[in-house]
This record gives sequence, C-alpha cells and structure tokens, in this order.
Amino acid sequence: STSEGRVLVPRKGVTSITMTRSLALVLCVSSLAIAHGFVAPAGLRSVVSAPSVNKLPVASASASRLASPLSPRMTLTPSSVAHPEQVIVGSPLSIVYVYDHCPFCVRVRAIFGAKNIKHEVRFMANDDIDTPTKLVGKKIAPIMEIPTKNEVMMESLDIVKRIDEDPTMGPSVLLPGTDRTDLKAWQKKHQDLFRSLQRPRYVASGLLPEFALKAGRDAFVKNHPVPPFEKPDWKSDNYDMATRYAKYNECMGKTDELLPQANTAVEELEGMIFSAKHASEPGFGYDDIELFARLRSLTIIKNLNLGAKTKGYLEYMSAKFDVPLYDQMAV
Repeated sequence: STSEGRVLVPRKGVTSITMTRSLALVLCVSSLAIAHGFVAPAGLRSVVSAPSVNKLPVASASASRLASPLSPRMTLTPSSVAHPEQVIVGSPLSIVYVYDHCPFCVRVRAIFGAKNIKHEVRFMANDDIDTPTKLVGKKIAPIMEIPTKNEVMMESLDIVKRIDEDPTMGPSVLLPGTDRTDLKAWQKKHQDLFRSLQRPRYVASGLLPEFALKAGRDAFVKNHPVPPFEKPDWKSDNYDMATRYAKYNECMGKTDELLPQANTAVEELEGMIFSAKHASEPGFGYDDIELFARLRSLTIIKNLNLGAKTKGYLEYMSAKFDVPLYDQMAV
C-alpha cells in the first residue's frame, strides 16, 4: 500500500535468464533485496523508491528479514488432502514451461498435481523468447514437453485434456465442465478492478521467478496495461517505460480506494462456490481447473477479505493441485 511507500521503478543493465524455482528464489532474495535495494517491511514483500535516474533505492534494515526462508507468520503442516499414488512416466520427466502468475499455466500445473504425476516445472523469464520459440515456434506459455515421447504441446486446456485422458498417467480425474456462466460473468464484471490490483503486485513482490530480473519486469509492464488503457495504445510509442511504470505506481497508490471494492466483489463468490472440494455441484472437474487458476492471484492482494468458503476452496485446491498460494508474499 502507499502507506508503506511501495512503488515500482524501471532499472537498466540486466539481462534475463531461464531459471528453476530454487535459482529464482536465490536471485530474488540476494539480488533484489540487497543489490537492487528492495525494502521488505512485512516479511517476503519488496518495494523500491520512487523513479529517479540518478538515485538508487536504499534498503531498510527490515530487508534483512529476507535472509530467512520462512516468514514469521508461516507454519508448515502436512497436507490433509488425499492424493492418488504418484505416477512416474519414464525418464527424463515431463516438463512444463510456465510463468508463475499466469492462470493458463496454473491450469497445466494443476492437472499434473491432481493426478500426482512427477514432472519438472521450468519457470521462464518473462522476456525469454528463445526457449518457447525453439519449442513451438513462438513466445507463448504454457508449454508441455514429454521427452520420452518426443512430444511438445501448447494451449492449456488441450494439455489438460491430454494428461487427464492418458491412461499411462493414471485414471482420469476430471468431470466435464458445466459452463458456469455466473462465474464467467463475475470475472468479466470485476476484470478491470483486479487487473489494477494484481498486475502491479506481480512485479512489485520481487519474488515471482519470471520477474526476478529487470528485463522480465520490463517485458511484463510493457505488454500488460493497467486500466483504463487498452493494449494497442499502451504498447505504442505514445508511452515510454517510465510512464508505464508511473501508471503502475498510480494503481498501487489507489489501494485504499480499490481494496473495499475488491472486498465487496469477493463476497459475491461465497454463493457461487459449492464446497471446498469442488466449485460446481456435480463434483471435481474442469470447472475447478479453470476457477482456481483465476482465483489464485487474489491471494497476492494484502488484506483482501476472502470469505470462509472462498478461502477454504483456494486452500484445498492449492494442496490438491500442489500449486502454492501467494498469502506469504502478499503486497
């Protein structure tokens, strides 16, 4: 929030790399918190000073808290969610190439988690063009590779279907989707509100692997407008990077105004989610793959008051899919 002085600033001179989760976390903690001057007043959350060409941000003493891998608020407990027996299909393992924040990527991670298929997750830097282009001919995510079958796929729901229906990877676990027009309408109704809150936080957190380096953050900010801007205008030469970052900062500065609206919006979800174990009455299925992928990003918004049913649903699905929420790094 603005009371903590949380703003974004573009920096120069760092190139992007493709990384594993562990490497990304090391880079985030050491490079972002110390060398880049991120401030973490509340555990795993980071900020920088207002934009200035000649002035570098100064890290506060509280940034040293990032040296600890766990926030003081974090406790580790074994999952109570039952999983099928782990499936290992050949060697090398299947690989998913993803961005952590991307809901389409979450869909793919979710089906692998739901079927408990051992696989490798590779987080691409947001400006990495070479990796996806070599795999499928263009910059896109998610991508799935099954090396033992010389198979590469894109398109998230195609991948979900491919994995769910493959008997060599265990029995199918997903019921068909029920075309939840109410959930789709809710998402469309509040799209601009949550883009204003979520997009600046993706890059401001400093911990998502695709944004560990400056080039990755720049690529995202350049290609993802905040309301009321439309993408063609936002990406045009009408705006330089300093202006785009300034607009992101303006959204962060509106947190006190937008958060009550977001709290009202998430209250509406309570009547739409059937239970913690499945969003729709028939049972666990494609509706949950799609809904969890969209709702997960709500947890990056600090002090968002999720209702009991929504919170329970997110926590259950997070454990079932083996896809962590953002609670411990909320901004």
